[in-house]
Amino acid sequence: MIKSENKHNSWVFLIILVLIVGLIIYYRLKMHLYLWPAYDTYDLLANAALFAGKGIGYSDLLRPPLLPFLTSIYFMFDGLSITPILVVDGFLCIFGSIGLYLFLKERFNPLISFVGSLLYITSPLILVNAAAGYNDIPSVSLGIWALYLTYLGVKRNSKFFYLAFPMAMLAFLTKYNMALLIFPMLLYIFMSWKEIKKPKTILSGMFLGALLLVPVLLFLNMKLGNPLYPFMSFFGTSGGSSASSLHFAYNPDLLYYLKRMPVYLGNTALLIVFSTLFGLLVYIYQKMDKIRLFNWKQIKKDGNKTSLIVFLAILTVLLFTFGKVHYIVSEIFLFALIYLIFKISSRLGWDCKMDLLFLSWFATFFVFHSAYVTKDHRYFIFMIAPVTYFLVRGLSFTIETLRFDFKNKNISLYAFSAFLLILMTLFTFSQFEIIEKANMGNKLFNDEVYDACNWLKKYDPNYRSKVVYADYWAMFSWHLKMDVGKMPLFRNNQRILLGAEDKNITEEDKKAYDRELNRTNPDYYFFTWGKINFTNYKPIKIFGEVTVYERIE
Repeated sequence: MIKSENKHNSWVFLIILVLIVGLIIYYRLKMHLYLWPAYDTYDLLANAALFAGKGIGYSDLLRPPLLPFLTSIYFMFDGLSITPILVVDGFLCIFGSIGLYLFLKERFNPLISFVGSLLYITSPLILVNAAAGYNDIPSVSLGIWALYLTYLGVKRNSKFFYLAFPMAMLAFLTKYNMALLIFPMLLYIFMSWKEIKKPKTILSGMFLGALLLVPVLLFLNMKLGNPLYPFMSFFGTSGGSSASSLHFAYNPDLLYYLKRMPVYLGNTALLIVFSTLFGLLVYIYQKMDKIRLFNWKQIKKDGNKTSLIVFLAILTVLLFTFGKVHYIVSEIFLFALIYLIFKISSRLGWDCKMDLLFLSWFATFFVFHSAYVTKDHRYFIFMIAPVTYFLVRGLSFTIETLRFDFKNKNISLYAFSAFLLILMTLFTFSQFEIIEKANMGNKLFNDEVYDACNWLKKYDPNYRSKVVYADYWAMFSWHLKMDVGKMPLFRNNQRILLGAEDKNITEEDKKAYDRELNRTNPDYYFFTWGKINFTNYKPIKIFGEVTVYERIE
């Protein structure tokens, strides 16, 4: 009877989850259409147009192809617009929240899993970037399913591996850093090797995943002449050491994400952390006489002592080499550390494989993004799902520790859950207002770009036969539906393509712009930093920060 009731509740909570997340996505989509998407989305839109056979003359095939490919399906049947990529992003976000709910439900009851899924979807970074046309959340959504299917391949049926590895490949083709998923996937497989009934299905799943990559490599080889070129920047660097220090996201601080984690998680998550600490204090007080932190006799037996020594040695090496060696080396050390934790814990009779799966998931992406000197708030999105698991773990522990039953019902469970749901609802609505206000500058700039492009179309109806350059070329390319030349940025005698943190332009920088214009010799140039004087170019129209320059004949 209880099992049947839980199954019924599972479906009810899943339906409610989809409705709530769908509503959130709807509001975010409307807001993004009003505020305009950010720069990266225009690159992906250009690629989608190319895949649909409606190329605008510009594309950036260094970007991962899956999100543009899914968007291109719509473009094949209708005209080019911004909306489809936002919708695809939104649907994949819903898909990911469903996967996380089902994954959490493997350990927790339906209500706790429901709360956990909403905790993920209402975290600040997810709310800001949901349905934005970026590839971060879609790749994480597919990654959630890849790890969930890996878990099912171990616990339920080995045939799930046929889906797990292709899903991981789809995540990789959505965002290249998702290649790191192979670490937590393989770690869980190694830890659970004795439970896998048909290990051959793992190789079959890998083969199916590799098949998905074949058409992508053939396409890239045809377009770029080197099928591996888009992947080289990800696999070939030890941490983005070549990034310019003038870039807005340049930050070599290895603890950057750790320091900002409270802000990224939000008030609801922090409340859970503090309540878990309180629950832990209560538990320690209640079990004071029975708690034994370590069973030293058991640790000294069965090779645990040796494993512990090796663990400490590898941990020391990892800490001293972190950020100084190629990140793959650090990932391998991390893999070994977590596997040793599994070996020690299993000898002590502790079953913590699921905990270690989520720990490896978090740590793998934390190590990579911490070592990489280009840091952006969005990159923490890849760590939110595993952090959510541990928050839910703490919440479940607190509820059981402070359990209060009435008529065979866990009142603590319902009270905590109701309070958190109310808090998340209030937080979400307040965030919507904050997000809109914070992005009004982006809307203003996009409006200026749009107006400037429309003005040029009327000023020179033959503009497509001319050479046009711009600072943020992808945006101008999309609105003009043509290939716009890439004008680099010049700051403090340095040349970078995009993302300068310093908006101040020195006299030397102005001269550098002038030299670049005289070298490339475009007919029109869109300058997005106000107005300056050029030798052979005159300003013919100004839209706020966007100035349209024409070459003097």
